[in-house]
Amino acid sequence: MAQPERGGTGEHRGQNGAPVEGDATAEIPVPEGSRAQDGDDVDAGELRRRLEARKRHLKELYDEISTLRLAADEARVRAEASGTHIRELEEERALLRGRIAEFEEEERRRRRRREGQDRRVARLGRELERRDAEIQRLETLVEERSGEIEAYGRDAKDLVFRKDVALKEALRRIEGLERDLEERESVAADLKGTIDRFRAELDLEYELRRRMAEPENRIRAGIDLFNESEHLRSVGSISKSLGSPEVHVALDSDVDADEPPVILTFTWQGITWQSYAANPGLAIQEPRVYQKGAGEDLSGVDHDPPNARVGPGGRVFLGL
Repeated sequence: MAQPERGGTGEHRGQNGAPVEGDATAEIPVPEGSRAQDGDDVDAGELRRRLEARKRHLKELYDEISTLRLAADEARVRAEASGTHIRELEEERALLRGRIAEFEEEERRRRRRREGQDRRVARLGRELERRDAEIQRLETLVEERSGEIEAYGRDAKDLVFRKDVALKEALRRIEGLERDLEERESVAADLKGTIDRFRAELDLEYELRRRMAEPENRIRAGIDLFNESEHLRSVGSISKSLGSPEVHVALDSDVDADEPPVILTFTWQGITWQSYAANPGLAIQEPRVYQKGAGEDLSGVDHDPPNARVGPGGRVFLGL
């Protein structure tokens, strides 16, 4: 049921938007004679309180009317549901009567079928008597054929013996083939494992080669390789006497190869220098790190600006 609509000023409005009669919040005009004038005894505050009390009373009456309307709607719905249930029961009763009539008709058909079955039983009795005579004749024929069956049995036993011998030989050969197959499968499994391992190693080598193809990655790998070598102690011992060296790291431009070694050049105060080659390539044989040059005279040596430094522990780090 649609509820009355409340207006923006607190009014209750119906579906057409008009204030509902008896609305508790509708504005009630005050008679002109009841307004407080100078000298009147009527208190304006008391009048407002009475008006508020009247509004609340009217609102309570409106709420009660709404509740009664809801209860009436629910009662009407229950009454309609009861009528629907009665119609369903009547329809079910009609269906049951129809089923009873079907059951009675089925019983009559079954009775007629029993009568026909009795007649068929009598015919089957006569047929059984005829079959008994036929069975006796066949038993006589079986006795005559038993001798032939015994002869066939002896021949069959001999044939079965020969087949058993051939079957055992075939099974022996199959067992040999199965053992050979198991050995071949084991070898194949080992080969597959080896192939998978090689494939993984090739994938790893391909990834490393791809990374090493980038100059910066190759330089960093060469620095890591040098830091793990015994030559790090040689550089450290000189640094204890002459101080921290200037370090320049670059790829060897004198080698025309896809994977040139990394050259690390250490210079101490313009006094002495040493250079080392570090080759991070996977296919490179030992030594992968070796001293390439050293000297005391720097006049004939191209002095490149430093691009690396010696950090804690004497290790070389790229960048200043």
